[in-house]
Order: sequence, then structure tokens, then C-alpha cells
Amino acid sequence: MRVHAYLVRAERFLKVEDRVLERLSRASREELLELLGKGYVKLELMSGEWRSLFDQVGVYEPVINGRLRMARMVVAPDRLAKLVNVLWRHEINDRWLPIAHGLTNLTYALPLASGLIGVVFLEESEDWLQAEPAYEMIAVRPDVFALLEPHVRRLISEGDFTAMARLVTDHADSSVEFTAARWLNFKETCAVKAPELLNLVESHVATADQYTVVVEGIRRMLDPHQQPSLDAWLRVHFGTYPQALVFRDIRLERHAARSALPTLVVAAVQ
Repeated sequence: MRVHAYLVRAERFLKVEDRVLERLSRASREELLELLGKGYVKLELMSGEWRSLFDQVGVYEPVINGRLRMARMVVAPDRLAKLVNVLWRHEINDRWLPIAHGLTNLTYALPLASGLIGVVFLEESEDWLQAEPAYEMIAVRPDVFALLEPHVRRLISEGDFTAMARLVTDHADSSVEFTAARWLNFKETCAVKAPELLNLVESHVATADQYTVVVEGIRRMLDPHQQPSLDAWLRVHFGTYPQALVFRDIRLERHAARSALPTLVVAAVQ
């Protein structure tokens, strides 16, 4: 799940601030956008970016609800300084560099002086949930995975494999897709010829330190005729730097119960 940052002029923001804050955890995304009106600048943060940012700015009390696919935060114009300071802090900038894109755009878009704009962070629309899922082995650069790993592990422990897949694919270096038949063949062959690889597949994550174990296991079990995509990936990527690998089993994924949100009737201030 990605998040959009809406930069709203202070005079507009102050007209709707109380209602936005009151409804932040209850209203639908569309209803909150209706309150904001049309005069905003929108910036997109990838799945790992907003999670990293929200972890640093708990003072703004972000609202995160994985079951409802909700990730929201409000920064009033007179409280903008804390957010700006976090985004411009060199040690944080350096740490976020491997995943920063939308964060960089946000950093340069925000004024250094407080009082000029407010920012409302809202989750993206549900369109991403309609994309056809695929069984995958997803490769992630080690420096990127170091930032994502706490979030990946937490989502796995919560059983939210849909959000976990979105998070990892947003920041992937490469991936191999499997049909259902080839995924089952992959696991069955691993069980016979590379059980240590199967253990990693079923744990969903192999760190860069375990990359050699994965590659050696793939070489033992691989039949290029049965797994042509995996064979092609191995030919291209073997011998490059070790990567973290995430194994996506779509049978574990679920959609959020977004229909549980109450319907609120709100009107935008003109």
C-alpha cells in the first residue's frame, strides 16, 4: 500500500482542519479528499517510504490500520517544523537513500517556514488490490531490505501477506513469477532435492546472508524445462552481489475488510 501526501495551502487547511482530524480514523479516503477540495499538490510515497517516515514522526499520531488498508497522518501548518527537520536531517537522509524517491520530492516541496501549508497523508485508492496476484520469488538489494525488514517481519507475523507483497514489490530489484502449477512443482521438488531451500521458502524470507543457500538449492532442484523463468533468472543474476529474497505464496493473501468502514456524509467548505 502506498500513501499520497496532499500539500494544502494554510488558509484552506485551517477551514477544514477540525473536521479532517475528527474523521481521520473513520471516514473513507474519498470523503476526506472531498473535504480538502481541489487546491492541493499530491506526492506519492512508496510502501517502504511512508512506513519509514511514520516511524520517525510519531508525534503526529499517524493512524495505521492494516485490516482496513488505512495509513493516515495530518500535519498542521503551525506544526510543520518537526516534519521538515526530520526530512532534512542528514543521518536520516543517508539512511533512507536506498528507498527514497517520493521522500526526496516531499523534502524539496515543503517550505522551510511553518505556517504556509498543511499536509494530509492518505492511503492510495484500492485499485492495487484488483491487480492479478502471482506466485513470486522477489529479489531485493541488501541495503534496501535492511530498511524494509522490520516492516516485512511485522506484516508476516500479523499474517498480512497482501501488504507484505506490495511492500516488497514496490522496492524489488528483480523477480521470478510462477504459475500455480510451477509453484507447486517448485516446492515439491525442493522438498525432495533441496529441503533447506524449502525451509526458507516456507519462512517467506531469505536474507542476503542466506543467498548462497538459496542459489545452491535452486541449482540442485532446477529442471530448466519445468522452470524456464527460474532458470533464466539464475543465469542472469548468478555471480552478482547477494540479495535478500522474499517468497510470495498468493494462497496466503487476503483482501482488507474495507466495507466495514462507516459511511459519513461530509461537505467541503467552498
